[in-house]
Amino acid sequence: MVTSRGEKRIAIKDIAVLSPSRLLVSDWTNDKLRLVDSVNGGVLSLVSLLGWPYGVCLLGGGGAAVVLKKIKKIQCVRINGDKLSLDRSIDVKEDPVGISAFDSSNIVVSYENPGRVEMMTIGGRVIDAVDNQKAGKQLFQYPHFIVTSNKDDIFVSDWGTNTITQMVVSLQITRVFTSPLLTSPCGIVSVSTDQLLVANTGTNRIVALNPTNGTVTPLLGQADGIQQPLAVAWCPASKKLYVGRHGRHTAVSVFCLK
Repeated sequence: MVTSRGEKRIAIKDIAVLSPSRLLVSDWTNDKLRLVDSVNGGVLSLVSLLGWPYGVCLLGGGGAAVVLKKIKKIQCVRINGDKLSLDRSIDVKEDPVGISAFDSSNIVVSYENPGRVEMMTIGGRVIDAVDNQKAGKQLFQYPHFIVTSNKDDIFVSDWGTNTITQMVVSLQITRVFTSPLLTSPCGIVSVSTDQLLVANTGTNRIVALNPTNGTVTPLLGQADGIQQPLAVAWCPASKKLYVGRHGRHTAVSVFCLK
């Protein structure tokens, strides 16, 4: 995937897997959401956005949502075949950075300033929230990416505290994972109930976190071509890991983890 003439260097903030051959990628520096053919790297469709696109997730019924940090909105997008089009938008009060679909009716959103995580309906009604003030202690500094697992657990990466926080549907925190191998954790994806993959921007490394026992092990690094990883996405059908980063040319790298 390459930029067009006049575009800035791509910074892939998040990736959502539509199918073994289709990806949605949020391009922060060019304010665009792109539908990409993951086989040949071609851009099939794109939409220009009004603010900085960060987290992206798939919604039911052929849709997706991307958070726009600069203008405090969540932008919904329709996916019709290989065509993207803008749908409705949701106003939020703070700067959103991460988003994940919890189920068919609800989404989880993270905010950077101040650090906060919200459960809301896809219509924008906030159901519950957790932040430092509510908890009465420092929970988050820069919570970014969010993933929900098969067990209905929620995991949030925080590159300010170098932690991965685990929560349940009520947003009650059940565990906070720390490790010397978690350095500036950004993108996070659930591969199975006992394995999360985390992009560590600070160390140019992808690590595996086992939420059952808390162990963190290195998986991929600079020797494998990992440079400034920001986003990770997993395709269970093809057993491929997609890693997004800064880059003029190959901004999404593909790894087979069979």
